[in-house]
Amino acid sequence: MDLLVMLSLLGASLIYTCVVLYDRLFSSPVAKFPGPRLAAATYWVEFYYDIIQGGKYIWKIKEWHEKYGPVIRINPHELHIADPTFWDVMFTASTDRNRRDKWEWQTRGIAIPASMLGTAEHALHRHRRGAINPFFSMQNVRKLLPVVEERVGALISRLVASGEQGELVSMEYAFSAFSNDVVMQYCFGRKDNHIEAPQFDPLFHNTSFGAAKSIALLKHCSWILSIMLALPESVAVRMGEEVSSSIRLKRERITQVEEIRREGFDKNIGDGSKTIFHTLLQSDLPASEKDTLRLAEEAVLLVGAGTHTTSWCLTVITFHLLNKSELLKRLKDELRSANITPGSKPVLQDLEKLPFLTAVLKEGLRLGYGSTVRSARIAPDTSLKCGDWSIPPGTPVSMMIPLTHHNEDLFPNSHDFDPDRWLSASSQSLDKYMVSFSRGSRNCLGMNLAWAELYLCAAGIFSHFGSKEAQGPSDTGLLELFETDEGDVKMARDMFFPVAKDGSKGVRVKISAK
Repeated sequence: MDLLVMLSLLGASLIYTCVVLYDRLFSSPVAKFPGPRLAAATYWVEFYYDIIQGGKYIWKIKEWHEKYGPVIRINPHELHIADPTFWDVMFTASTDRNRRDKWEWQTRGIAIPASMLGTAEHALHRHRRGAINPFFSMQNVRKLLPVVEERVGALISRLVASGEQGELVSMEYAFSAFSNDVVMQYCFGRKDNHIEAPQFDPLFHNTSFGAAKSIALLKHCSWILSIMLALPESVAVRMGEEVSSSIRLKRERITQVEEIRREGFDKNIGDGSKTIFHTLLQSDLPASEKDTLRLAEEAVLLVGAGTHTTSWCLTVITFHLLNKSELLKRLKDELRSANITPGSKPVLQDLEKLPFLTAVLKEGLRLGYGSTVRSARIAPDTSLKCGDWSIPPGTPVSMMIPLTHHNEDLFPNSHDFDPDRWLSASSQSLDKYMVSFSRGSRNCLGMNLAWAELYLCAAGIFSHFGSKEAQGPSDTGLLELFETDEGDVKMARDMFFPVAKDGSKGVRVKISAK
């Protein structure tokens, strides 16, 4: 009897597998699209390259595009597009008549399904984002500029002190500390003073970054998070660094939201002390939208995205300016000609008018990418055209920022850090292809804040510090790369954010008095 049951189960499994394979290879709405047959048949190909190989699927997709063309099928349900002009088609402003949903299979890996980033359906996303959008307007960002300026000053002072003590400085840790202190003040009315922490608090950075690394695994195995959330933290932290980091961060944000909830109904709190979450909790939003867990997930998103994208861009810029002293000299000359010196207080509006500084920041964003993850959209009501291909409604379609930013037709010698590409007569046409902040109604919410941080921090650092080859008359100190090369800022893996080569110790500098 047992043998008969086993044979029956085996037979049923084989029949089911054959039916699924036939459907995926021959009956699926995307069966006609080019691509490797094995990837069309099973998700195990993606699992192998992203989980076993560790963030390498992006390079396999790039290889397939070179073989099959700009529109390819990369798993049983998803198409990937390498045509840069398609950004404005797929990642357009979503409306009720021209909806763009996210793909739920992809968003479940984010582990914060109640956040804007994890919200698949267009109408709910519009509702959630609409409640937060005003906080990130340029008008509100300008109100926060004193916080940004104070943290830039603190970072400069800390770098000077590190130089006096002979410490090696990890610039990624330093910039993560800066950007996190800013965004924590904006979200929670507090800064954790990571800038003042020993070595800029590498545990904070690694915990936050480890959470991002879990996304690829959780996309395929979402049940892991449910199990670990049910376990005591003392047990969960032993079951994998990346997933346990996600749990730790979520629990920290829950505590912070609960603290604000206790404060939030105190009508004596002045407007100057209210944060995003004070205002959301006192708003007319439905109770379900003010649930502690939902707001905590929103906080995980805002703090994580507001930390790593900005800090990595500044890290990339720092490496390339120190590696190419002629570029650093040009930047310092421009800052000095605009009276941006160690004794001055830069004004954001003035910095935005400096062409070379702006070009340096754009090139840092281009090679820093922002997020490197595939972000699929679904047009549920309409078919889409890409070249000669007609994409059926309801098809998940993704694009990736790094593949656009390394399109050699748009950006010749795309791996070179070349600010001059943004200064040519034709450079305005490139702006539409610099997609670090994504596009459409789901683009980066904190774009205005990120630009403000980039301008003020870069101007502050490089008006105070030079290098042996590019010194200014009033420099506070000199920066020198230590055992760092281009491989330490060149993307080797896609872990939601770019990850450098194996064994990289990051961009490290020695700081000396002039």
